[in-house]
This record gives sequence, structure tokens and C-alpha cells, in this order.
Amino acid sequence: MAFHLNLRGYLAAVLLISSGLCQAADLQAEARYAGIVNGKVANIEQIGSWNQTRVEQSGASQQLTQRQDGNRNQAQISQSGANNQAYLQQTGNANDIVLSQAGSYNQASLQQNGLNNSANVQQSGAYNQAQVSQYGNGNQASVQQSGFGGTASVTQYGNNSTASIKQW
Repeated sequence: MAFHLNLRGYLAAVLLISSGLCQAADLQAEARYAGIVNGKVANIEQIGSWNQTRVEQSGASQQLTQRQDGNRNQAQISQSGANNQAYLQQTGNANDIVLSQAGSYNQASLQQNGLNNSANVQQSGAYNQAQVSQYGNGNQASVQQSGFGGTASVTQYGNNSTASIKQW
């Protein structure tokens, strides 16, 4: 009988400690990396709190370098095809990046410094390149490319600016 009481007490303590650890783990930064087929490099570095990065790569010659420095930054990346590259960096708080590349020879370089910036780059086709740099607070940039030979660049200094580029 004493053995059952000690075992129950031990199990209760383990469950209490493990549930506390699970709840504390929910506050940690999150990085997901899935679907690497022929893939190459993915370097993800998150330093602040509550940063989230989701990456899905499939195909050949993929490369990603992602760095988030502040708090509550989010990045969603999906690459598919051949020779796609993405270099993303967010320094500041509450910045958001959405990037999706499909096709071949696509490249994207996004960098945001400040607070509450949002960048969205969608590329499909061949020879596409995009570069978005935002310095300030509350800026929004959107780049949509589809087809051959497109190049796009958005650079914003200041606050609450909006830029949109569409190439078909």
C-alpha cells in the first residue's frame, strides 16, 4: 500500500512538472522546416521571443537564410522548383514576411528594419528576381511576378508607406 502511494505521488509530480514544461515551451520561438528533397541549405536564426518561421522547400538547389532579431516576427516561405534562393532578415518587432516561389531561377531578398512592416512576394515562372527593403514602421510592400525575365525592387524609408509591383 505504501508503494502505491509513493508511486502515485511520484507520477503526480512528474505530470505536474511535464505539463509546466509543455506550457513554457509554447512561449518559445518556433521554426518549422519541412519538405526538403534535393534541397540545399536552410539557416534559420531567431533571437527574440515569439518569432515564427515556416519553411517548405521541394526540388533542387534550394537555399534559405532567415534571421529574425526582435519579437513577434513571422515569416512564411515556400519554395518549389529549381535554383530558388531566398534571403530574409527582419530586425525589429511584429514584422511579417510571406514569400512563395515556384519555377526556376527565382531569387528573393527581403529585409525589414522597424516595427509592424509587412512584405509579400509571390513569384512564378523563370528568371524572376525580387528585392524588398523596408526601413521604418508600418510599411507594406507587395511584389507579384509571373512569366519570363521580370525584375522588381522596392525600397521604402519612413513610416506607413505602401508599394505594390505587379508584372505578368
